[in-house]
Amino acid sequence: MKTGKVKFWFALSVFFLCLVILTSLCLGSVDISVSKIISILLGENSGTDGIIVRHLRLPRIVASIIAGISLALAGCGLQSIFRNPLAEPSITGVSSGASLGAVVAIMFFSSTFALEVLAFVFALLASLTVCKIGSEGGKVNPSSTILAGVAINALCGACVGLFMYTTRDTGLKSFVFWALGSFDKCNWQSINICLLISLPAWLIMLSQYKNLNAMLLGERQAFNIGVNVKRTQILVVLSAVAMTASCVAMCGTIGFVGLIIPHIARLICGAGNGKVMPLSMIMGASLMVSADLFARYLSPENPIPIGVLTAILGAPFFVFILRRNKGNA
Repeated sequence: MKTGKVKFWFALSVFFLCLVILTSLCLGSVDISVSKIISILLGENSGTDGIIVRHLRLPRIVASIIAGISLALAGCGLQSIFRNPLAEPSITGVSSGASLGAVVAIMFFSSTFALEVLAFVFALLASLTVCKIGSEGGKVNPSSTILAGVAINALCGACVGLFMYTTRDTGLKSFVFWALGSFDKCNWQSINICLLISLPAWLIMLSQYKNLNAMLLGERQAFNIGVNVKRTQILVVLSAVAMTASCVAMCGTIGFVGLIIPHIARLICGAGNGKVMPLSMIMGASLMVSADLFARYLSPENPIPIGVLTAILGAPFFVFILRRNKGNA
């Protein structure tokens, strides 16, 4: 696609993100005018409206932006490293591993730090297991990796289900939160912790865009043009794990974002990650803010879990990709 059209889509995506952020700040159980929102953001103490904006709506929006950026960027990296259009955090076992770690932390610990640590550790173990099972002769087999991810997803999901069964009513709501994903419990403390982990991971992932472009050609070709294949794989996988684990610890499991957004970005920009990654970050943030706004609009008192909405969008898209690849086979 021509550079001018790519710039147009970038500008349009940024405009839409700003528009949906402003709409999300204004609309809710209590509607607040745009002028009042601007006054509150500039520091005016506006009583109840100020509390609603600063402590309820703004944290949800910031959390959804972070989650959208992380999941979309992780999807870009994993699809490139595995050379598989179906690779993304929820499919390759990273999300389910992080979710299991969060549930274990809820069961046996009570600190946010323990939740973050265990979410990361379990996500890392899940991703390493998937990579190990999906490797043949020291090289990653994209198809085997995805199948291994499906198996690990099922195993982690079964473990989470077992914990949910054993707790019965006690803590069941918390487990449902981690299984379906929601921004209801996000606060500035959890957002700061998530951002502290995610920001370095974003920078590392973005720094690897040239190596990831080479990896799309295959490991041998990438090695022949001077790419340190193992180092790139380790950096990308660890970055994806860190992003996903911190998001799961903050807002639970949200699937399919890393599958949908990179594909749309590639349709607009082509295959090059130098353009696909930044556009995916903007579009991922837009999708999450929009999904949260839609969930709150449909059910203001008890918002629909975000993971449910993304699954409704993502499942048909998943089938579309399968049929498209089958047609190209």
